[in-house]
Amino acid sequence: MARAQRVLVGVAVIATVAIVALYLAIIRSQGGGEPSPPDVLTVPFVAAYLLLMAVLLGVSLLAPAGARPALRGAAAGGLFVLAVLALFSIGVAILLLAGLAIAATVLAIVERPGARSVVSAVLAGVLAVAVLVAGFEVSSHYLVCPSTGESGGTTASLLGHSSSYDCNNGVLTVH
Repeated sequence: MARAQRVLVGVAVIATVAIVALYLAIIRSQGGGEPSPPDVLTVPFVAAYLLLMAVLLGVSLLAPAGARPALRGAAAGGLFVLAVLALFSIGVAILLLAGLAIAATVLAIVERPGARSVVSAVLAGVLAVAVLVAGFEVSSHYLVCPSTGESGGTTASLLGHSSSYDCNNGVLTVH
């Protein structure tokens, strides 16, 4: 069973790094000479969050058996929720990673059965989702307007705190 866990986690880590590289390449190719979107932190946050999930999975390979359910549960929860939120872009690929992380979490729980393993995996997953939501809230509300031109829109919010904004030659107005 230990070999199966190492393979699941190893594949998930490598695939996560590959998806981050693909995601950043896709975002860069969409620029086409147009100014970047005002929410300049969202793409770096998503990439960093995915890499954090890969780190958690990788660390779980070196961690004591008692810590593995929490580390893998955090990655599984974070990847699953991110996959659902990104379903219309890279979500399907992330959903496959979440499946691998969920399987690795289940194997870690089976290896150390008991309420402590299950509770630590669930709590870590909830914490990872809270970090994801907080990161999206911060990154979507940090706006930078291009120095020329006009644009506007509405900030995204998972907690219902969206606001509309206008950019006019580098000047940001939030409504």
